[in-house]
Amino acid sequence: MPLITMNREIGSLGKDVALGLEQALGMKIRHHEIIDHLANRARLRKSHVISFLEGRQGLLERLTTDQVKLRVLTADEILSMAESGEPVILRGWGATSLLKDVPHAVRICVSASRRTRIKRMMERLETNDMEQVERIVDQNDASAHAVMRRHFHIDTRDINEYDMGFNTDRVSVAQCVDEIVKLVKSEQFAETDESRRCLRDVAVAHHVRAAIRTHGSTAHCKVRITAENGRVSLEGVVDLIEQSEACSDIAKRIKGVKVLENHLNVAEVPAGARR
Repeated sequence: MPLITMNREIGSLGKDVALGLEQALGMKIRHHEIIDHLANRARLRKSHVISFLEGRQGLLERLTTDQVKLRVLTADEILSMAESGEPVILRGWGATSLLKDVPHAVRICVSASRRTRIKRMMERLETNDMEQVERIVDQNDASAHAVMRRHFHIDTRDINEYDMGFNTDRVSVAQCVDEIVKLVKSEQFAETDESRRCLRDVAVAHHVRAAIRTHGSTAHCKVRITAENGRVSLEGVVDLIEQSEACSDIAKRIKGVKVLENHLNVAEVPAGARR
């Protein structure tokens, strides 16, 4: 199945490129669908989830929202969509970073100069207030860059993070679509048994991480999880042997986990300090 991930800047025409790909390849765009699922799983308002994903959280939201849990759940949702069996276009939410190790996932960036994007947004918003639109564009850029740095440690403008980048100052939407279609259909990005295995491994690791992070007894355990051919390894340090056992029990229940290796170390916590 084709799998496209995309980052785009406000006013870059990235949404138009995604729509063109949807029509050309018969794929489904997945973007806002993640919000309802995240809100339900994290037991948060949709507005809180949106502000988190878009990097617009205020001080109160940052203090009252479990950032790590939301990040882990976001990744879990993205990987669930990627392995659903549908040919999908995953727009935003860090998908380009999460799927960087999957050979048949095409990672795209659509951008344009600040001047061009401001002009387009003024036309779209039907306003002559350039200063207001400049603030909108700059705030959106700052938020998007902050989210990617904070959660994925990457620079969204670094072309090395993508397989192909487009500057729509000079390249039309139709040209973008044509070039991406060629890439998707190329032998280099063909879906193979090996690429499907890579996707399964990445997905299983994130599913296990989400399950451990959302279980009451293991929510605060810092566990590193790797997966290869269904063999899952847990590494890190926990406070209690019961937590180590719980992590194993939780991981074993995840679909796709064939063999579990628990390498968690138990810290020596004084009995009086345990609660």
